[in-house]
Amino acid sequence: MALGDSLTAGYSNGSLVETHQRSSYPALLARQAAVTGFEQPLVSDPGIPTELGLLSLIPPVVAPKAATQGAPLRLTLSRPYNNLGVPGATVTDLLTRVTDAGGFHDLVLRGGGTALAQGLSLKPTVLTLWTGNNDILGAALRGQAIEGVTMTPLASFRAAFQSVVNAVKASGAFVVAANVPEVTSIPYVTTIAPVVVNPTTGVPVRVNGQTVPLLGPSGPLPASALVTLAAAPLLLRGQGIPTSLGGTGVGLPDEVVLGPGEQASIHARVAEFNQAIAEICQGAGIPVFDVNAFFADLAAHGRMIGGITLTSAFLTGGLFGYDGVHPSDIGYALVANEWIRVIDSHGGQLPVIDLGPYLGVVSSAEARAAQAGGGRGPAPWTAFTAEAYQALLAAFPRVDGR
Repeated sequence: MALGDSLTAGYSNGSLVETHQRSSYPALLARQAAVTGFEQPLVSDPGIPTELGLLSLIPPVVAPKAATQGAPLRLTLSRPYNNLGVPGATVTDLLTRVTDAGGFHDLVLRGGGTALAQGLSLKPTVLTLWTGNNDILGAALRGQAIEGVTMTPLASFRAAFQSVVNAVKASGAFVVAANVPEVTSIPYVTTIAPVVVNPTTGVPVRVNGQTVPLLGPSGPLPASALVTLAAAPLLLRGQGIPTSLGGTGVGLPDEVVLGPGEQASIHARVAEFNQAIAEICQGAGIPVFDVNAFFADLAAHGRMIGGITLTSAFLTGGLFGYDGVHPSDIGYALVANEWIRVIDSHGGQLPVIDLGPYLGVVSSAEARAAQAGGGRGPAPWTAFTAEAYQALLAAFPRVDGR
């Protein structure tokens, strides 16, 4: 069984939906282990929230693909699910939360107690633990690194993680954990350059041979600033663009920009979380999958699979879904293979996953674009709509619960 958050649940394209849940890394591990009866809180198409889709290629537009949501398919299961990944869950939520007024905790937990209690009630022989992502992800999604609001304080994180590890270790299960990836390197944060670009070509505009910085909350953005996909609909309305280039001259709000100081705070907190995870798991004799290093390698080098270069580039890369935060099906399969390598290095005998069937998640148009640009070119900033942003925020509440 598996404990965690959206990355454990198989959340993709801004949605919890059966088509991607079946490619969650726990489901893939169970399949490789020939486990029968592995249960997940499946949701019918088009998912909850409605799955994001690429509704237009020229210009690229990412938005919810339907007006209505899907519905839970396994609510009447008489026991806890094997996959208890809850989108939006923090480490503390694993220990304490039993409801969230109709949100994902209610969909997954169904009033049967905390995720930790339900998972251990299954008396698992093998348990994976990947938690902590939502203790820092909100800082990237909301463009603000605020202690206790979008970032869980280190002392609280450490205490909660220690309690979870104590409980899973005492269960007698073979436990494998994973750490927290760097949230400032996901496509949601890295796609839009902090300079004015031509919306038709995606090429930076130059004046006297120099690029022109976008306008932020305090004036021109520094070259090291990160602009999130939430800025896309604002840029389309001319916000963040100087009047001399046809914009409104009004700066982008702080909520869609991560300045150097905020980036440093996020990076430091991820490092602190991962140090805590390493120390606590080492003390308990639990192996740790260094997913932070794995995702960093994907961002830097991508992967060549079946003659196609897959990268973490938004839309054209193939490894991430349309929300710019969560992996695609083939991305989850790559993650699952890394879990398998860690498990097998500690006595397991799981075969690695054949990635060939997952190449279908990359359309021929996207594959050609990826090949033409080495798989690394940025997608035009017109891609992410305000509706897509609101759907993403609704699924991942702030750390302070508001």
